[in-house]
Amino acid sequence: MALKERKMTMEERIEAFFRQSGGPNNSKIEKLLDEHLRNGKDHGMPGRKETFEDAVIWTVMHDPSLLLLFERIQKWRTGRSEKQQQLLQLEEKIKNLETEIKKLTEKIKPYV
Repeated sequence: MALKERKMTMEERIEAFFRQSGGPNNSKIEKLLDEHLRNGKDHGMPGRKETFEDAVIWTVMHDPSLLLLFERIQKWRTGRSEKQQQLLQLEEKIKNLETEIKKLTEKIKPYV
């Protein structure tokens, strides 16, 4: 297998980057990293700096098990939100009923 065909580990990639850039104390490191994140073929759309959120979304979208987990979490959150809405509606109905009971109690007081 040729060297270019072998996938490098993250540690190997970081070491190679520092070797090529002159080491971790090079004052240009920040600029080089920024350029790499903007235009590196492994970092999203060219010209747009990849964010941590972009990397997480890409990872989730391209891993079937993570995508399934994400979909289940979204369903759970949606269901939870719907239940909260129903609970708020029930609380409002209960308040209205309590108010109505108080009014009716006041109306029948003279007769009891």
